[in-house]
This record gives sequence, structure tokens and C-alpha cells, in this order.
Amino acid sequence: MALDLNKSPPHDEELLPDLNNPVDDEELLQEDHDLDGAEFAGRQQLISPVKGGEALPDLNERPANVEEFYRIQEAQGISLGNDGYFEAPEQELHEYGTHVADVEIVFDEEELEDSPNEEDEHANGSARTRSKDLSATQRQQIYEALLVRSNHGKLRRNATKIVAELFNVNRHAVWRIWRRVKQCRANGLPVDISSRKPKNSGRKKVEVDLSHIAAIPLCKRNTIRSLAKAAGIKKSTMHQLFKDGLLRRHSNTLKPYLKEENKKQRLRWCLSMLDQRTLQTEPKFIDMENIIHLDEKWYNGTKKDNTYYLLAQEEDPYRTVHNTNCIHKVMFLTAVTKPRYDNAGNCTFDGKIGIWPFVRKEPAQRRSGNRARGTLVTKTMKVDRDTIRSYMISKVLPAIVACWPKEDAGKTIWIQQDNARTHVLVNDEQFARAVAQTGLDIRLMNQPANSPDMNVLDLGFFASLQSFTYTTTSTNIDELIANVEKAYWDYDASNLRNVFLTLQGCLIEIMKAGGGNKYKIPHMNKERLEAMGSLPKSLNCDLQLIESVKESLGV
Repeated sequence: MALDLNKSPPHDEELLPDLNNPVDDEELLQEDHDLDGAEFAGRQQLISPVKGGEALPDLNERPANVEEFYRIQEAQGISLGNDGYFEAPEQELHEYGTHVADVEIVFDEEELEDSPNEEDEHANGSARTRSKDLSATQRQQIYEALLVRSNHGKLRRNATKIVAELFNVNRHAVWRIWRRVKQCRANGLPVDISSRKPKNSGRKKVEVDLSHIAAIPLCKRNTIRSLAKAAGIKKSTMHQLFKDGLLRRHSNTLKPYLKEENKKQRLRWCLSMLDQRTLQTEPKFIDMENIIHLDEKWYNGTKKDNTYYLLAQEEDPYRTVHNTNCIHKVMFLTAVTKPRYDNAGNCTFDGKIGIWPFVRKEPAQRRSGNRARGTLVTKTMKVDRDTIRSYMISKVLPAIVACWPKEDAGKTIWIQQDNARTHVLVNDEQFARAVAQTGLDIRLMNQPANSPDMNVLDLGFFASLQSFTYTTTSTNIDELIANVEKAYWDYDASNLRNVFLTLQGCLIEIMKAGGGNKYKIPHMNKERLEAMGSLPKSLNCDLQLIESVKESLGV
């Protein structure tokens, strides 16, 4: 057990003696009563060299037998001066730089190695940082501080320690700077304390051959971990290659398979969207203001996997549902057209025709904790061609008549839809009779098959509207319907206009791809162009591209 020296002993006899007080020799010798007679007498002779209060000998005086002492020291190779003091070799004096002056003694302390205790203290202490590289400004400041604490090129005592603490660096770093100063002065060169490390110093990067990565199957390149395992490279190295830009992340989506006939139909559709009056001079697309895009989409109340940003101490949200496959959702029929703007840039028509859910109201067959039996509840309904025809006649056509601009009432209005089996045929008689009663020239047309990228709804509007819906909370179908309708009517008209411009850019890319769908959706920085006042109403198309498309179609 360790003895605590800070505590007082319990008994007076255990107190430590005061070494500053004189002690009688007889009392001290009495404590050695356990020694035998010879040992006791020898010890008495050792500790009592002076008797009768005689003065202690002067240790600076030479011994009586000086000649014998000199002979022994010289035999051991130790040189003594004329005064009897040891003389250090001149080489050692020059190496350590120690000088003895009449007035001041200056210690060249920088030559002394730091003790292990000081190194451990610096390594374990949090107040001192060990920077590997000092900046040029720091080096200059340390050099100036050392000059202030030097005398005729020699540092005063504790100079390196004081400067190290002043700049919060390691003492060895300060010593290395001063050593550079001494070397430059000794060689007669200007003092240069700049870093001598080359620009490519440090651990070199491991060269990795990435040429064989392209041969790895895509199914083994879904994550950094799987790719590193397939390539035989460490995961950390692979992640660093990704951060360096040698690898890129790509989100891939499945696209419809296109036959040659489908590609030709897509090319013909692209040519039909061009303004025929500009083909000979500067081809551009039509304004598309008389085309209504119509389609259906399921809107979900929530997602199975959601990402949230929480505080560090905030509790994780807990969401429950009876069955993950039974998340409430509703199908909506949506119709939009291109917004209209006047010459001053003011929106005169937002292009939103309407959105309608496919639901019905029916009385509840049983009572529950939330409602009584017979209460009207909202239910989704089956959607077929008859349902679509009924919605178009009873909802879509009246909405077009109510909101369509009067200045365009004499133009033909086209309702563009895809080739789904539930959609109304272009020559449907019931729909034609309903259109005749509106007084407008409204016609149906089908876009090419397997071409969702030719409809602004599938191209971007539906995904944008669903993302807005996810920012709201829907606990039942009625709340979901209200949230979707609110998101639709609050949708910014400029965003809808931009989707139409993106559609025209996709038509150009389709013509470049020969009618295929292997292309990237173009981005033209529409917000910047709008801020500059140079956003076009319709995009231009290259005349040579049009001629090549016509040649491939044999037109």
C-alpha cells in the first residue's frame, strides 16, 4: 500500500526528523543498537569525523596528498589545469558552445536534448500542438523571437522552451529553426529558414489501375463495398477514388423497349411538333398552347422509407401501419396545358385545367370506433374506359369551356393522351357528341407508344406534384385528396412552363438518337435565362438535324 506523505502520522514518535536541526552524534548512534560491535565502531568513525565542535572541512581545498591524486587522474586520462580543476577538451567546448565570461554566463541551451520527461509531457499535454509543417510567417516570427532572446549568437537559458510555449509548438521545431540559422551563419550564407520539404512530400498515393473496372458486371457495382470486393481493392481506397472524381455515381431507371416501328413513330411525332412556317429559315417548335396533356396517376399518402433531419438529441420518429402494402392511395385524372404570358411577363392563364380523384361515396356497412354504421365513407373505384369517358365528358370538357382563353376559342384544341387501353378512342362517338355541345373544336390524339417522355405529365409534372404531397400529412383518403388538390392548384405556373420547354428539348434529343430513348434529359438553365429576360417561348431546331430525320424516314 502506498504511503501518503501529505498526512500526519498518528503518533509523535513517527514524525520525520527535521534535517535542518543539529543532531547529536551520540543520539544518532544509539539508533543503531542492532549492529554488532565492529560495525558500530566503523560507522561511528564514518559519521563522526569531527570532534569537539570543530569546523567542517572546506571541500574546495585541495587534498593533502595532491601529487598522488594528480597521478591517479592522469593515469585515467583526465586532464587537470594548473589550478586543479578539470579541463574540458576544446572540441567539446566548441561543440556545445559554452563560454565563461567575467560578467555574464550564457548557456547555449539549444544544443541540449530535451529530456524524456519533457517529451512525454508535451505528447500527453493538450495545450501544446505538434504541427508537422509551419508556415513561412510562423517560421519568421519564431526566428525573430529567438533573436530577441540571444546574446552574440548564443541563446539564453530556456529560450527555446519559452518560444515554444509562446507559439504553441513543439520545442524541437523551435530548435530546428535555430540550428538552420547557425548553419547559415557558419557557412557565411544569408539566413534561410524556409521549409525545405518538396512539394510532393508525404506518403505517395497508391496507383490503382481502374481499366478493369469497366469489365466488372453492373450487378456487382451497386455499392462501393461490392465494387471494392469485385475489384480486389480496399473499400477506403475505392471511396477515395470516388471523392477524387475518378468514379461517378449514376442512378439508372428502366426505359420502355422500342422497336424500329416505335422509333419511326417517335420521329414522325417530333416532326409534327415543328412550326411548318419556319422550316425554310430558322426551324422552331410550335408554342404548344393549344395542346392539353391528360393522364392518370396514383398518389400515395406516404412512403415506406422516409428521410428526416433531426436534432442530435431529438427522438427518432415512430411510424406504424397495419400493412405496408395497404398504404392509402388515390388515382387522379389530371389535365394541363402550357401557361400564357403577356408581353410584360405577367401570367394570364396558369395552364391548369383540373384534377379529379377516382373515388366514390358509400355508406359504411359496419360501425367502428371512428364512425357509426351508415356514415358515408370515401372509397376508391375501378377505372376502365367507361369511367374515363364519363370523367372526360362530365368533368374535363366543362373545365376546358370554363377556363379556356377567349382569344383562342377559334383554334383547334388537342387533348393528348397515351395508348392505355382505358383511354377513350380518338373517334369515340359519345365524346364527339359531348364536344359538339360545347361549341369548341376539341379533338383527341394519341402520342406514340412506349413514349412517356413525350408527355409533360410523365416527364416531370407528376413527380413534382407527388413530392409536394409528401411534404404534407395524410392520415386517410379524404386528407390525401385535399392535399393533392391543394398542391395542384398551388403549383407555380412558371415551373409548368419550364416542363414544356424541357419537352421540346427532349424532342431534339430524340431526333439525335434516331427515335430512341437513350439520351439524357437536357438542361438549359431556364431560371437564369428567365432572370436575364431571354427565356425563349419555343426552342429552335437545327435544320441539318431535320433533314437527316426526313432522310431516315424517306420523306
